[in-house]
Amino acid sequence: MTQLPAPWGTGRMGPYAAAVEVPRSTPVIDPETQIALIVDENGRTVELGAHGTSTSGLTPTTTSPGDGAAPEVASDADSTESYDQDESSG
Repeated sequence: MTQLPAPWGTGRMGPYAAAVEVPRSTPVIDPETQIALIVDENGRTVELGAHGTSTSGLTPTTTSPGDGAAPEVASDADSTESYDQDESSG
């Protein structure tokens, strides 16, 4: 019986890094502002940092065969996605 070599990746494996316990937090809605807040296990609001806004949209594109002398049915159609990210205020 022939002994096959171990897969190459098994020689690179090692133990996982020690896990760190993450403090428990709960999302809540502020009744006055209607904004979501994260509250830790001691009831304190947790600051998650500034978050920006973004917009995304699809722009349809089509191509037609021929020289353009007469209207023809589009032979190919697709769309291009645009994505704009506002800078976060910090």
